[in-house]
Amino acid sequence: MRIIGSLPPREIDGAEQVLGGVVGELASGNYVRFWPAMTYDAETNQTRIAFFTEWYMPPTPDDQRELMAYTDKLMEKPPELTTESKGDPTTNQENVEWLRSGKKPKPRRAN
Repeated sequence: MRIIGSLPPREIDGAEQVLGGVVGELASGNYVRFWPAMTYDAETNQTRIAFFTEWYMPPTPDDQRELMAYTDKLMEKPPELTTESKGDPTTNQENVEWLRSGKKPKPRRAN
């Protein structure tokens, strides 16, 4: 993936901090926008980090693997969980509840 632009932080319910996002071009020619969002949980001494993504065109499995390889490298490990949803991922209540409380959503794929 090649980073081709930056985006300002956006409001994500449940996140204490959202970093500036990026626009990436994948090997397929598809584009993805993503924002890292974080919440610190003092009770568990844990920071939950999520990458909220939006695709220009529906991603192929190769597109998804390429993005996951990029975020895995950023985090220096694979994700603990992955979910997909149609539309704006920042409005999916299971996703934002995980950021807010640590309650894991069920793994799912967009239909």
